[in-house]
Amino acid sequence: MMTDINKKDAEDIQQDPIPETITFHTADRMTYGALGYDGNELMAFISGYDLEIKFNLRIINSLADAEACADALAQVFYEALMEQLINEKADFVKPHH
Repeated sequence: MMTDINKKDAEDIQQDPIPETITFHTADRMTYGALGYDGNELMAFISGYDLEIKFNLRIINSLADAEACADALAQVFYEALMEQLINEKADFVKPHH
């Protein structure tokens, strides 16, 4: 199950004030993705307007910290993937015997 960031954690990462109205151009859309094994098709992607990725460099002070952060983010995406697989392809997800 994915967990939401609590308010204190969110406050630790500096965020710009959120305006009430925003206008985007198509060129403003950002996409990050992971290519499939053949390199021709995306297995997964993150896409959107005003996509903001920030890391709390106040607490990331070493390669070990960076790896722990990346591992934690990987776990978040793993949980999201498993949730979607269960919801949309329940027959695909079967326990091993």
